[in-house]
Amino acid sequence: MSDMTAATVAKARLPVIGLGAGSGFAVWLLAEALQQDVLSPSLWLAAFAFVGSLCCGALAMIGPLPIHRALKGGGLLAVPMTGLLLLASLRFSVATDLLDGPALVLMAIALGGVSCSFLLMWLRGAQDWLSYDALSAASWGIAFRLGCGIAFVFVLWGLGLLSNALLGLVNITFLEDIADTDWLALTLSGAAFGLGLAVVQELGDGHAPELLFRLISLLLVPVFVVVGLFLLAIPFQGLSNAFGHLSSAATLMAMAGVIGTLICVVLYRFRQPRGLTGLTTRALAVALGLVAVLCIWAVMMRIFQYGWTPDRVYAAALAALVLLHGVTYAVVAVIGGVNWAAKLRRAVVALGLVTAAWLVILLSPLADAGRISAASQIARFNAGEIPAHELPLWEMAHDWGRAGQAALATLEAAAQAQGDGDLLERLEIARAADTRWEALAAREPNTADLAARLSALLPVQPAGQVIDADYFSEIEAFNLNRWISSCELVLQNGRRGCAAIVEPLGPLGVGEQVGGDTTLLVLVPPHDLTRLEFVPLTRRNGKTEAGYSITLGNSAHSAAGAAELLGTVQDGLYEVSPSRQMTLKLGEMEVLSQP
Repeated sequence: MSDMTAATVAKARLPVIGLGAGSGFAVWLLAEALQQDVLSPSLWLAAFAFVGSLCCGALAMIGPLPIHRALKGGGLLAVPMTGLLLLASLRFSVATDLLDGPALVLMAIALGGVSCSFLLMWLRGAQDWLSYDALSAASWGIAFRLGCGIAFVFVLWGLGLLSNALLGLVNITFLEDIADTDWLALTLSGAAFGLGLAVVQELGDGHAPELLFRLISLLLVPVFVVVGLFLLAIPFQGLSNAFGHLSSAATLMAMAGVIGTLICVVLYRFRQPRGLTGLTTRALAVALGLVAVLCIWAVMMRIFQYGWTPDRVYAAALAALVLLHGVTYAVVAVIGGVNWAAKLRRAVVALGLVTAAWLVILLSPLADAGRISAASQIARFNAGEIPAHELPLWEMAHDWGRAGQAALATLEAAAQAQGDGDLLERLEIARAADTRWEALAAREPNTADLAARLSALLPVQPAGQVIDADYFSEIEAFNLNRWISSCELVLQNGRRGCAAIVEPLGPLGVGEQVGGDTTLLVLVPPHDLTRLEFVPLTRRNGKTEAGYSITLGNSAHSAAGAAELLGTVQDGLYEVSPSRQMTLKLGEMEVLSQP
């Protein structure tokens, strides 16, 4: 490289490095201001939102744009983002409490990410700034550059740790001193990030590399096979058994994101996908619609069961967005004709704008998740759908912002009017407790009471066997509460959701040592009525110990099947026989107990 070329390269890199270093130093200044209470919470949040949006937006757009236009883009992003976050902070008594939960922060980041691509195209003066191809190139270019910049920072610090270890052998510690100086470490990290961005930009025109697209495209057929198997299994599995948990919804939404990404990559690589690629892409678009419907179903089942909470509000909002995308993809793929790919490209651009608008609504006062959740829980309590001990009082007091505090005041007024001392005590504990577990522990019945309650509820086999409260006196309250919850269930066949078998179960020889003091609890977990949980208990030296529990799906894969199998235990219709050890046989199911 000639001196002139080196000078030109250095001149091009310095603005990006400087912007990165300045961003790192700004992070340190904001952290110091928060720690030392230099600014009020609202002013600090405004500074954090503005500086964060400005720096992140400028770093995302620099390279394709010169530094002055990248800073302009960051400013255009920072002003509305600051306003939205300040509006969102009005839900909380202290503005910075907004940052305690990840949901609103993640939505703000997503909104900024969606907006950057449109801003970049507009600032470049592109006539086709709403073109799918141009927006895809801008989006993937931003993601690739930022990813490489972050990776370079990790490589730099990894090398720094190794170098410090080497120099430490000869008592040279200046690298450790740099790492311990917060402002310097953050500034250097920002500079390294900027250098990584600059070098990646030198290698191309800002588009994502073709290699990345080729690698992602290889996943098209495997994902289609997995999703196809899943959808084919749904009629046999049943919706109510498979879904109804936020974890199920999260899995479905994550897979929907993967499917949507694969489709967008194919649409960018191929003007008109043909052959196996075209058929698979079109089929995946239809499958995305079905997965999206299952997403909203999984979330709404949970809401119908337990009402709204902020997590469920955000999950429902995201599921609605996934549903809009999924149905649009599916409809275009089915009725789009030979030009379905071109029509889907136009639809994806429109969906990007709708997504940004939806995120704005979620950050605005129009969608206060705490207010929606508090109203839902109070309505359920007033309707007698839930008792006082199931109300999320601690969450209302500490996580749901002003709306949660107002809900507690409403409940307190009602409790005072009705003379409900129990609820008043719970409200006082919820406000005073620092953690949810502290609030639960303050109202926890003592172990003796829980043991007596479990003993009274538990059906025992063989007939004539009795398990008294003393048997459970050494068991933790957490486990006792969990087992009581199962026993209080009323299953589809009208039976309780628990049973105990007092038999010499376990490795051969153990029965002779502990005799009738080996017990196997058989439980239906309240959170999944399609399964059975087996908990081995052993009594040694006057103390009962719980072994590792085993949770198994039953042969029917349904709540009715689980209830039927548990009924065979409660009726004593099981067999205890030796294999390599004494095992419990329930029809074709064999359970090995490890005390």
